[in-house]
Amino acid sequence: MPENTTGPVVRFTPMTGRERTYDFAPLPCPPLHAPLAAALQARLASDTGSILTLAAADTYFGTIRRFLAFLSMQDQPLAGLDDVRPGHLYTYRDVEGATRSAAGIGRELAQLCRLLQDAPYGSLHSSVWDMIKAPRKITGPQPPRTAVQPYTRREYAAVLQTARTDAAEIIARLTASEELLAAFRAAPDTLSEEDQATARLLDVMDRTGHIPHVEGRPKQDTARLLFLTLADAAPLFVLALALGRLRVTETANLPSQHVVNHGDVVFRISMRKEGNAPCWWEIRGEGHDPLESAGDFYLLLHRLTERSRRFSGTPQLWNLWTGRSANLSGHAPLSRHATAPLLNTWAHRHHLTADNGRPLTVQMSRLRATAKALADQG
Repeated sequence: MPENTTGPVVRFTPMTGRERTYDFAPLPCPPLHAPLAAALQARLASDTGSILTLAAADTYFGTIRRFLAFLSMQDQPLAGLDDVRPGHLYTYRDVEGATRSAAGIGRELAQLCRLLQDAPYGSLHSSVWDMIKAPRKITGPQPPRTAVQPYTRREYAAVLQTARTDAAEIIARLTASEELLAAFRAAPDTLSEEDQATARLLDVMDRTGHIPHVEGRPKQDTARLLFLTLADAAPLFVLALALGRLRVTETANLPSQHVVNHGDVVFRISMRKEGNAPCWWEIRGEGHDPLESAGDFYLLLHRLTERSRRFSGTPQLWNLWTGRSANLSGHAPLSRHATAPLLNTWAHRHHLTADNGRPLTVQMSRLRATAKALADQG
């Protein structure tokens, strides 16, 4: 089949890094390009907040490329996306599954199903629409999960110590800005010209949520004066998993609404088995390091994310300045899918190593498993 000479182009601007374009022209099956490009555009849209990194966007485009390559080899050419039938999806599973693990093809098909769900209304055959709402209809039962291997005590201690050091620096940075802003509003004449200039930036950001342009300074560096950014997410998420020992999804979806009751912070969270259940975390209070206990850390994080929640208008605890949001303020909830790649970048930057001397891979599931195992040992 001849290649398409012109085709749709989808543009994506990640949280960090340059814009990337995904050109459909070189791909096979031109009649399917427009609806799949629309689906990809919907997946990457800034108002969803679900895809924040180039790695995640590349994965989705790779899925499209492989699926179109498979469809181009069919005996009967497809005139449109509505010609795709359940049999195509089952055969694609078998072809890809011949060279990939069950978990790998499962992730591939789950991504394909999410993409097809975002295709323009009416572009899918009804039988396919019924299938993609439940990807396991295609993948079948998943193989039993292998037990998560905890970190060794030395590895885990190194991760936590590094996270606490970074968190302390984050707190000091934001506290200094808070104090400067308070001094500016109380007695601006007591500040130096340089401090007044910085305080005026803080004042604008505090009142509007928007990040002013400063010549010669990246916008993220200005935002970091008063807000958490993605650069802060890794160490804070590490501590949240270690101290709270909740599942990764539960940790990412912590609510901001809570009460303090008899020395505990109490909130409700949607748990996998228990449903919407209350959670109590002890507050040790003044004189205790908030980076050492779940309740104190929750209240600290609540304070650090308060401004971003105000401007994003969302109830999740984890809010920060990302540069992209539904309301164009740049403030949005933190996605756990965006956090995972940040953890290894963070570990690499700090030269964390495993016991065998190789670079340490920081995985959220292993952090939680280690925290739980150590807690069970007392």
